[in-house]
Amino acid sequence: PVRFKITGKKDVWVEYRGGGSKRDETVFGCLIEVTSHVLFDEKMRAVEKVSREMKVASSKRELYSLAMDFTKDVLGYKNCAILERDNNHLKVVRERGYDRSTYLMRLPLKGKGITPHVFNNNEAWYVPDVMNVEEYIEGVPGARCEYAIPISFKDEKYGVFDVQNDEVDSITYSDRILFNTLVSEMATVLKGLQTLEKLKESESRYRILVENAKEGIIKLDKDENILFVNQSLSDLVGYRMNELTSMNLRDITTEEQFEIFKQKTALRKEGVRDSYEAVLAHKNGKILNVMISAAPYYTPRRKFAGTFAIVTDITKIKEAEERAAFYHSLLRHDIGNKNQVIMGYLELLMDTELKKDQRELVEIAYNAIQFSNKLIKKVKEMQIASEERGHFPVNLHSMLEKIVREFSGEAEKRGMKIHYNPVNGTVRGDELLREVFSNLVGNAIAHSGGKNITISGINGRKYVTVSIEDDGDGIPEYIRKSIFDRKVKGKESKGSGLGLYLVKTILDGYGGKIELKDRNGGGAAFMVKLPKVEK
Repeated sequence: PVRFKITGKKDVWVEYRGGGSKRDETVFGCLIEVTSHVLFDEKMRAVEKVSREMKVASSKRELYSLAMDFTKDVLGYKNCAILERDNNHLKVVRERGYDRSTYLMRLPLKGKGITPHVFNNNEAWYVPDVMNVEEYIEGVPGARCEYAIPISFKDEKYGVFDVQNDEVDSITYSDRILFNTLVSEMATVLKGLQTLEKLKESESRYRILVENAKEGIIKLDKDENILFVNQSLSDLVGYRMNELTSMNLRDITTEEQFEIFKQKTALRKEGVRDSYEAVLAHKNGKILNVMISAAPYYTPRRKFAGTFAIVTDITKIKEAEERAAFYHSLLRHDIGNKNQVIMGYLELLMDTELKKDQRELVEIAYNAIQFSNKLIKKVKEMQIASEERGHFPVNLHSMLEKIVREFSGEAEKRGMKIHYNPVNGTVRGDELLREVFSNLVGNAIAHSGGKNITISGINGRKYVTVSIEDDGDGIPEYIRKSIFDRKVKGKESKGSGLGLYLVKTILDGYGGKIELKDRNGGGAAFMVKLPKVEK
C-alpha cells in the first residue's frame, strides 16, 4: 500500500491498494481514507518523544510542564490540570484554563467531584457531558466534557490528571488512549523522582551521621585500600582525610596486624561480621589499641565489594587495665610475702608454752592469715578466668576422682560421706576447671549441714552434665536468684562471697553453664554443663 496526502480546503490522507494486469497492462485498485490513522501515528510518535524527555526530567516541575505542553501543543486541549494528593485532599498544582477559585480549592477525597472519585477508585473516568453527572464541580467555565486519569504506580497513588473541553463528547477515544499512555509514563517517572529524593535525604542523613560520629568510621575495598574515613578516624591516626583515601590499611597498622586484617577480609567474603581488638599505628609511630566492629558490603549485583567498620579507641582503657593488673600483681605479691612472714612467726609462737586463752588468740590470727592467703589466691584465679585462656581436653573422671580423695578426709571429720558415681567424658577446660568442682564440693561440706554428697553425671551428645548434690538444709530463698553474683553469700558464711561468682566466670570462659536446682528430699543440687571435646 502507498500513502499520500490530497491537499485542499481540508487535507486528507489516503492509502492506495491495487494491482495491474499483464495481459492488457491495465491498473485497478481502491483508495482508503486513513487521515485518522496518520494523525494518531503522528501523535503517538509525539507521545514517545515526550516520554523520552520525561525520563530525564530532574524535577516534578519539569515533568508537569512537559505533560501540560504536550496536552495543549500536540493534542490541542487548552483546559487541563494536575492534582496532587495532600493528606486527605486533592490540590491543583498545575493548571491551564481553570477558574482561579477552583485552582485554589482543596477537594476532600471523601467529598464531591469527578477527580476525587477517580483517585479513590484508581480508574480513569470519561464524562461525555458533565451536566448529566452529579459529582461534577465546575473547574473550567463553560466546560461540557471531562476526562480524568489517576496518576498511580502499582498501588501507590500520587494524584489525578484532568482534561476538560467545551463541547459535549469532544475528547476522542484515540486521544484518551494517548492520555493514558502519557499519564502512565508520568507516574513511572514520578516514582523514580520520589525514590531519588528519598535516596538524597537518606544520603544526607547518613553523611551527617557518619561525618559527625565520635567513633572512627572507615570503608575499605576488597584489597584493603581506604575509600572513605570520617573526621574521628582521621584525628585518631593523625593523617588528613584526603591523605588516608590514597593509602592502604597496611600503611596505618603493623605488619603482624595487617596479616590478621587480611584473614578478616577473607571472612568478610563469606559474609561474616564480627568485633575484635586490633592495633593501628599513629602517624607519629605510636601504637593505638582499638576495638573494631566490621561488616561486609556488596555491589548492586551482590558481589563482595569490601569492608565497612566502626573503630573505637581503647588505648587508654588498655593502659589502665595494664596498670591495674600490675598493681594487683604487686599487691598480691607483697601481701603474700608479708603473710608468709607473719604465719612463720605465729607458728613459732604456737610451738611455745602458751596459756589456753593465749593459744586461742594466736590461732585466730593464724586462721585470719590463712583466709587472707586463700582470698589472694581466688582474686588471682578470677583475673585469670576473666582473661582469654588456651583451652585443652580435660578427662573429667580422672579430675573428679582426685577431688573426691582430697575432700573425703574433711567430709569424714564433719560426719559426712562423698558418693562418687564415675563421670566419663572429655571436656573443654584448663587448669582452672578443678577450682570449679573443688569450690562446689568444699561449699557442700562447709555449709550444707547434710550427711551425704553425691557426684554423678550424664554424658550427652554435645555436653557432659555433672551434678553435685547434698542432702542438707538447702539454699535460702533470699539468695537463690543472685547466688552466682559477686559477693553474694549466706548470713552465716564467713567467706568472701567470691566462690560461686568465680565458678560461673570460669565456666563462661569454656562456653559452659551452671544451674542451681531443687533436690527431692531437701538439700541443693548444682548442675555443671561443659562442652565435650570430640576424639
